[in-house]
Amino acid sequence: MTFTLDAYAARSCPVKTLHALTHPSERPPSGLTFPGAAEFVAEVLATITAAPGTVDLRGLVAASSEEEEAACLAALAAGAPVIVGGLLPRDWDGHRRGRVELLIRTEDGYAPGVVKFQRALDPRRDDRAFTYSPVTALGERRSGTGWRYRWNWRWANAVQLTHLWELLRATGYAGDQPTGVVIGTDRIDHSGPVATWLDLTEPALSPTAEGADPAELVSAHDRYQAQFAERVEIAERALTGAEPPSGLLPPIVTSECRFCEWWSVCRPLLDEDDLSLRVSKSPLSRVEVSGLRAAGVHTVGQLAGADIDELLPRYLPLVAFRQGAEERLRLTQRRSRLLVDGVELARLTEGPIPLPTSPVEIDIDIETSRDDRVYLWGFWVRADGAEYYRHFSSFTDLDDAGELELAVSAMRWLADLAAQVDLRVYHYSDYEVVRITRLAASGHPTMAWATDFAHDRFVDLFEVVRTHFFGANGLGLKVVAQSAAGFHWRDNEPGGLNSMTWFDTAVHAEDAEARAVAQQRVLWYNEDDVRATAQLRAWLREQA
Repeated sequence: MTFTLDAYAARSCPVKTLHALTHPSERPPSGLTFPGAAEFVAEVLATITAAPGTVDLRGLVAASSEEEEAACLAALAAGAPVIVGGLLPRDWDGHRRGRVELLIRTEDGYAPGVVKFQRALDPRRDDRAFTYSPVTALGERRSGTGWRYRWNWRWANAVQLTHLWELLRATGYAGDQPTGVVIGTDRIDHSGPVATWLDLTEPALSPTAEGADPAELVSAHDRYQAQFAERVEIAERALTGAEPPSGLLPPIVTSECRFCEWWSVCRPLLDEDDLSLRVSKSPLSRVEVSGLRAAGVHTVGQLAGADIDELLPRYLPLVAFRQGAEERLRLTQRRSRLLVDGVELARLTEGPIPLPTSPVEIDIDIETSRDDRVYLWGFWVRADGAEYYRHFSSFTDLDDAGELELAVSAMRWLADLAAQVDLRVYHYSDYEVVRITRLAASGHPTMAWATDFAHDRFVDLFEVVRTHFFGANGLGLKVVAQSAAGFHWRDNEPGGLNSMTWFDTAVHAEDAEARAVAQQRVLWYNEDDVRATAQLRAWLREQA
């Protein structure tokens, strides 16, 4: 049967494969865009193509696929150190196709690479080896410590790379071992993004197969083989008119659905009370929802009324690979019961909620840009019966020095105030403290003071809320401040991700009025965040 699937098939929802092959003419246009992503990729590829010997094939996109494939094979045969934008020949027998952002020459062949506008690394405190290359010299592998690829969060990149490596292997130009490269936004020094080398056979991922031992990790290569085989089966059934595999429909809602062009097709197939649709906080995985459906539980109402002890013998064997499966199920039932009862927050304790007070109370919230720079420090100050908003902001593209200078200005203001009056600072979650601590690593004395002051005089309201309440939809500030404290944001779409878009507009829009409007929108949003924290704090003190 002649069909091919792209490098995203195995890493994406299997229902996409079904929709694409059962009604391809109805495929909606993709609306998925991440502001800043195209610019980041373009900047990285510009750096790479500037290196001697790099072959850039992106200019051939208007040519026929046969011409593009031939050009890619010619560059491979010529031994180009790096090939950008190559279209590999389709592998009809393996049902694979794909364009590769990067093909990097190694000692025994080539390895595929991808560029992603995301964090790909986590810091580590052990001496485990970490292999990387400067973006300016992709063929120059270096070994260091202190960093590790984010396998749990970025596993999909490795699955995509495995597809491309298998496709490359069909040409005869792949290296001996499945290997791939990921370039993210991380900087492990001051020289810019780095390329992380991945061993695609390293057992680094949790298993997903029914009956698997949760303690036995699997490789990206193993996961790819299983998931791609499933997509091939779906495609074969779709093309022959056979029923799709059991459990594929109705679809299961995951985080991927928010950005999927097929959502308008999938949504009508879901029950309004579907478990995966209604439980959005700490949702069960695709496999866990499938297991519940196989056990006869499809909706929030059904799970809320289920006898978990009776359900477990049927459910657990289906999700044995998932660590903590029973605890996750009981937590989801707890949320389901609140949703059925229409309760947003459930009190876990009794009596007044202890919360430290001070003559002057300040609420703090920060905003960060897409490149993870703090460009706005916002404060809501209550003192002597008066209230006001104070902010320190820089609507520019900050570097290390600029970010530190802005933070120092904000903390000096706070230090001057703290020297005059007894005050406490309230925040929601530890994000602000984490950023202060990170900036204190610069050695600046003001940031060192801020770290000590935060340790002694900052109060995390999230920890207070988490101690005393359970939330049907989690305990995020937007949820708790609105549903419990009755606060309302002025913006119709408040959120950290949206604020990044507003910041981009405030800094880069060509129209001066558009920049001014976006800047004001960010400031109003930040002011509402700190005012919400203050109102939540007042509500907590009213509880008895």
